[in-house]
Amino acid sequence: MKKFICKVLLFLGLMTGTAALIILGNIYIVGNQYLTNYQSAMVDKIERLKSIQEPKIILVGNSNIAFGIDSRELENALGMPVVNLGLNVALNNAFHEQMALFNIHSGDIVVVCHTAYDDDDTMGSASLAWITLEKHWELWPVLRKKDLGDMLVCAPRYLKESSFLWIRRQGNQEIDSCYSRAAFNQYGDICYRPDSDLDVYENMFRPDTTAVPGISRECVERLNRYIHVIREKGASVVVAGFPIPDGEYTPPAEEYDKFQAALAEQLDCDVISDCRDYFFPYEYFYNTSLHLSEEGARARTRQLILDLHNWMAGREP
Repeated sequence: MKKFICKVLLFLGLMTGTAALIILGNIYIVGNQYLTNYQSAMVDKIERLKSIQEPKIILVGNSNIAFGIDSRELENALGMPVVNLGLNVALNNAFHEQMALFNIHSGDIVVVCHTAYDDDDTMGSASLAWITLEKHWELWPVLRKKDLGDMLVCAPRYLKESSFLWIRRQGNQEIDSCYSRAAFNQYGDICYRPDSDLDVYENMFRPDTTAVPGISRECVERLNRYIHVIREKGASVVVAGFPIPDGEYTPPAEEYDKFQAALAEQLDCDVISDCRDYFFPYEYFYNTSLHLSEEGARARTRQLILDLHNWMAGREP
């Protein structure tokens, strides 16, 4: 019995030691292997967020704002620096919300532009989060305690795939696509939309891609906690519109009216946009039903400027 226990302990020790060597080798030898992809733009977005100490506008949401805002125009119109934190819908709403907390100060305005409000309060794809965060340890506070279990489960996959990229010398290669770090400008907006990225999205408008968003209790409760945290820092939070494809598969506008009314009733902040103002024709979209073309982004930005102007004018002095 004693020999068996010793063998088990030896086996566990060898396994633990091997795992430690793999992890240390990945950290200190393999390093970051996704520095040029779309997700790595989070590094630049957070750097910009941290660099601005004056009152600023912080745009929170998924790729609908990465591909849907002209931040320079917004900045010029409102006279406040703008940071576009939009990344990937697969990371889920909570991840994007947490990004803004890296640097919130009095006078800031956090503009939440989710495309749905029915999430289950998880972080979304942990595999994608690994590619996003890698060994940028300064970004890891974006994770909540409840997210760490999912990250641990997906760690072996990240270690394997990043190691293979290093071995094959395929990591950190330049990417000629809108889904690259280089496609973003200094504000965090996508400014490169090549025609080649349109080829795989022939059926981007379908009933399932243009459905009216849902609202979940988990999302509302988390957002309300988030709103209170930001207000404690002296900043403001508003919810603004997201681009809605207006065409063959668009649900009746009355359904969006009901969604908007329900959202405004449940949230502890102002919903400053009318969904009907964010209906854009199909030709204003680029490669998915969430992304706008340059023309579409300008039209959406002008509407957001108007919404923010109206909201600011209506606030108590």
